[in-house]
Amino acid sequence: MSTTVVSPALTAAPLAPAVASDAPAKTWLVGPWFDLVFLANLAWPLAVAAALFSPLDETNPISLFQIYFLSTPHRWITLVMVFFDSERFWKEPAKFGGVGLLLIALGLALVGVAGFLPYAASSLMLLMMLDYVWNAWHFAAQHAGIARIYGRAVYPEQTPDEAEFEKSAIRTLVLWVFFRLAIHIGTATEFGDNVRWLTPWLGWIDPLALIPVGILVYREAVAFRPEHLGRALYIGSVLALYTAQLVAIRIEAGPLMMAFFFAGAIFHAVEYLAICNWSVQKRTSGIWHYQITRTGLALFVFMALLGAVNYFVNAQSVYLWQLVTLLVSLLHYAYDGIIWKAKPAAAS
Repeated sequence: MSTTVVSPALTAAPLAPAVASDAPAKTWLVGPWFDLVFLANLAWPLAVAAALFSPLDETNPISLFQIYFLSTPHRWITLVMVFFDSERFWKEPAKFGGVGLLLIALGLALVGVAGFLPYAASSLMLLMMLDYVWNAWHFAAQHAGIARIYGRAVYPEQTPDEAEFEKSAIRTLVLWVFFRLAIHIGTATEFGDNVRWLTPWLGWIDPLALIPVGILVYREAVAFRPEHLGRALYIGSVLALYTAQLVAIRIEAGPLMMAFFFAGAIFHAVEYLAICNWSVQKRTSGIWHYQITRTGLALFVFMALLGAVNYFVNAQSVYLWQLVTLLVSLLHYAYDGIIWKAKPAAAS
């Protein structure tokens, strides 16, 4: 699961009270084409259709592209943003270096412990479990974070309370969907009888997770202005995808679940790569001193090279690739939370 639905957490910094401004609000972070394709990911239904009509296995080009050239590079790019930026790592080397070493040690310790557990299907089991939980939070925080970036850019009149409710509504839906998926997966294991009884009860709770979403949609509709279009389409796209995932879980439609979560993995990776590229456009320190590193071409080359390397590593040793990917994912989650909190100016 971690190779398909994994990735970072964009977390908004504390909000300042809304201040009236004479400057006209923006509608898009970059432009309509960029925002709608790479941030709102409005083409995600095409990914669902592709997954439904073609098996997502190791021979499927679309699946291979998602795993090696989107999801994997989106994790590694966080390390580039930390270790190649003098304003980050070299100003706080002990902090970033210490976090990295501790997480790697934790990950290897979990691998070692799992190796001695009689019921562990793999020595990576405990590390995968940690990855799943942290990844769920990471997905939720990233979507809420990008919505907040849009809020600052195109909705300056939004109050702190409104922004906090928006963040909570998005996070609640995403986390609930991940929890429901975990329970569903658990029912298919040898321990399924221990969790299967929860399913009917969770079905009663599902509508409660959608209540904040309904309130958020209503508030957005009432407050809508033409300059809110980009932000509204982003939030609407996110809510539609996760609502569809929840419905697929409720009706226990396996192919639909796989298709919607495949689309979610693409959505998550693409928007993260896009927002990272957007955030470094005006930076001039470290690797960003060179204009070429702040262009889409550099990002494309990075994705291509890293994807190819990971594909060949996996061909030689699946276990090694999974271990390295899981460890990098932990660094990705941790550093992502740090850099997007510590540098709110880059997301303003």
